[in-house]
Amino acid sequence: MARPKKTKINLNKDSLTEFMQEIYNDSTNLMNSARKELNERKSRAEVEDIGDEYQIGKVNNETLKLIDSAIDKKLSLAKLQSQIVSTNKVDDTDNNGTTGGINEDDKKLLRDLFKEQQNKTNTEYDLGDD
Repeated sequence: MARPKKTKINLNKDSLTEFMQEIYNDSTNLMNSARKELNERKSRAEVEDIGDEYQIGKVNNETLKLIDSAIDKKLSLAKLQSQIVSTNKVDDTDNNGTTGGINEDDKKLLRDLFKEQQNKTNTEYDLGDD
């Protein structure tokens, strides 16, 4: 049984860290299962005519798109984490009043991203404002 997705997300450092870890784990699992499926398909494929080869290529292409999507998610997470880390270093020295490296502009951007994701996946996210 799959673990439930995190739908209550507070816009603070700890909650976002947990959510980013969940996205990373999901991306890794998606990549691993897609690679496994691709390798299994290679080993059992019996190409008899050009139509078979076309169908196998089409399915392989979709699998590679899944892997590419997972890599994009991981890269986006890495960028976000590096921004949070660099902001935390500035916050530690400046003490400019932001909480955990997330300022109001970041929160607005995150709200917009979650709203866009809600529309795509029909998953309701509860965004707290801690």
